Amino acid sequence: MKIFLLGSGPAGTWARAFLGKVSDVSAAKPEIVIVDGLVPHDVLAALDVAPTDILILAQQAPFSNGDAPADVSTDTVRHEAQKAILAIELARRILQTLPLRPTEEAEWPRLIAELVGVNPSDVLPLAEPLPILAVAGDRSAAASASPAPSPSLLRTYLAPLLAAAEHPASIVVAWPRDCFLYGDAPGEGLPATVELAGRGRILAYGPYMPLPSGRWRATAYLGFSADIGSMPFILEADTDAGITRGFFEVKQGGIFTLELAFEVTNPFHPVEFRLVSQDSALEGLASLIEIRLEQPLPITA
Repeated sequence: MKIFLLGSGPAGTWARAFLGKVSDVSAAKPEIVIVDGLVPHDVLAALDVAPTDILILAQQAPFSNGDAPADVSTDTVRHEAQKAILAIELARRILQTLPLRPTEEAEWPRLIAELVGVNPSDVLPLAEPLPILAVAGDRSAAASASPAPSPSLLRTYLAPLLAAAEHPASIVVAWPRDCFLYGDAPGEGLPATVELAGRGRILAYGPYMPLPSGRWRATAYLGFSADIGSMPFILEADTDAGITRGFFEVKQGGIFTLELAFEVTNPFHPVEFRLVSQDSALEGLASLIEIRLEQPLPITA
């Protein structure tokens, strides 16, 4: 039996110590591999060589309860998303997954013992005191020089990824306008409306966030002013698998949706979308409201 432990913080430390004691009394002597700290690509490659029977998730995920400090950075969200995606990719490749949820903390020793096939009464006395889990992320770790994301990004992007590792199902996330950047002022946040007057160009780009591997469907919600006239645009999805483009022409003002199918082959590669105006214009306003992303079916090994 081979067990992968993906753990961090007090929960990961506790699980690592308890698994060692369970292994000592188990007749099967399971091999325990600690994943935390390894390069994600190397972790997934190792599974192709030697399959694993059990995955134990003991990640203490900051902000998973929706209570985030005001100064949490975009870099922190991206980092937490990468950890959540690693958990998703591992769960898709491993036969059995045990998430150690904070709400079930008192049951952790029994759940692990039963999963490994050890009589709980033989190991429960060996368990260290259960960790005290923080309700939110460490404020010092959350603060950085990068801009703070929209609070909705935590709810519409990070929270669904955290849930997907525990409950394999369709994944639906959304990237709101304020996590994108402004083409006319690189590095600055995207304003609510963008002036189209001038040459054709990149109007909006970003958000450089990762997604789990597989095929995705993006739905972009776009708004245009009444004086837009007839104007062609491109929506691009740039992933490690290449660039996928959707071409569309706007002939009147209003709110429109555009669907674009694309593929992610490297789940740790930052994904970029670009909204591009193809022709020059004398007037008109455009707005990238949101991009909703859906992976309809879970991917299995």
